[in-house]
Amino acid sequence: MLRLTCRFLLLFLLHRALFVVGTAVAVEDGKLYDRLILPEQGERFQHVEFSCWIPDAATPLQGVLIHQHGCTNASPESHPPVTLDFHWRALARKHQLAILSPQYQVAGSCDEWNDPESGSERALFSALVQIGKESGHPELVELPWLLWGHSGGSSWSSQMILRHPGRVIAASFRGGCSKQFGVPEFRARFGPAARELPLLFVWGKRESVPESKHFVSWEPMNTMYRELRGLGGKVTRVIDPLSEHGCDNSRLIVIPFFDAVLTAGEKGGTLSGVLRDMTSLGVRELNERNLHDPALTWLPNSEVGEWWQEFSETGTLKPTGENLVAPVLSVDREGNGSARLSWTVNPRLGGGLRSFRLYRDGKLWKELGVKTGSPVATSRDAPPEGLREHELVDGEGVEGTYTLSFLDAAGNESPKSESVKLR
Repeated sequence: MLRLTCRFLLLFLLHRALFVVGTAVAVEDGKLYDRLILPEQGERFQHVEFSCWIPDAATPLQGVLIHQHGCTNASPESHPPVTLDFHWRALARKHQLAILSPQYQVAGSCDEWNDPESGSERALFSALVQIGKESGHPELVELPWLLWGHSGGSSWSSQMILRHPGRVIAASFRGGCSKQFGVPEFRARFGPAARELPLLFVWGKRESVPESKHFVSWEPMNTMYRELRGLGGKVTRVIDPLSEHGCDNSRLIVIPFFDAVLTAGEKGGTLSGVLRDMTSLGVRELNERNLHDPALTWLPNSEVGEWWQEFSETGTLKPTGENLVAPVLSVDREGNGSARLSWTVNPRLGGGLRSFRLYRDGKLWKELGVKTGSPVATSRDAPPEGLREHELVDGEGVEGTYTLSFLDAAGNESPKSESVKLR
């Protein structure tokens, strides 16, 4: 055990060194913290790396977005934590949330972490206490949660809702929960506890057929959905027509859903919502009878209802590009004469982010991100290669001017940043 612990600690320290060097610009756009939590006696996970992003050190936090991956071991190389993601950061910045991304490693099955009693619940609170102390935000351990789960992460989230009633603001489940929602006794407890909780169930159309290995969760999740709607529950179901079990573009509907719920809470208003027909996608009257009809899905407001329809039909959103905010770009000369460019980006919550465009002396020099038609996130909803970048080195060290823009999910280009000049 001691040898394993030392090996994990060494790997973590090496990862942390690379992580900090690769994202040094993050100190200008909030601040990153990371923690390695090892298991205590009797706990079943091997270790967990928590990455936490806090938007503003001087402003009290209002909640914690917990972004929980699925069953297979997390891979920071191919699926880095969403604490690096500009789209999720935009939501967190608007509502003064900390983003917490746990990445578990286990030797065997998923329940070695996605069962809260495996030690993952204890690890979560340990990380919140430690990061709260280091960051000067001791309130972190007491704040309400916004839960995002994928597959096994959905299973973990559903259990945490029952274990901590009243603490969760809203939750999004991307598949999963077969071992919870497939059990009538669990559903009987979950339904009354979550009836007033805004929930979003997201599915890929290709996992709704028996040939999919993820079909095992399809009927349990839909049964829970129908029972919640029968209770008048504030639950939304959306089917992504383009995907199977991967997250792909689902954040384009999840982030606006969370934003609508948080905004209503901050304004002190009631979240009565709107109803949509799941077959025709049309608007339905919000009345007592319809509120309990499982054929009608609940949505937090009419704008999200329109986006829900568009996403249900196309698997993406095509925003107009209005009100895009120019990014902020800075440049510094390295000791060897190279130019180090670093930037921060604040995309629209309903528009997302597809690529960065760097201009040198007025001409397009580099474009980083994903191509048109490709998902704006990895299968685990992490920023894909290119979009996880916060800086770039120009080895030529050109004594010229640089500007930066970004493209949203529909390919609309933002205004360019102010020009910066390498001297």
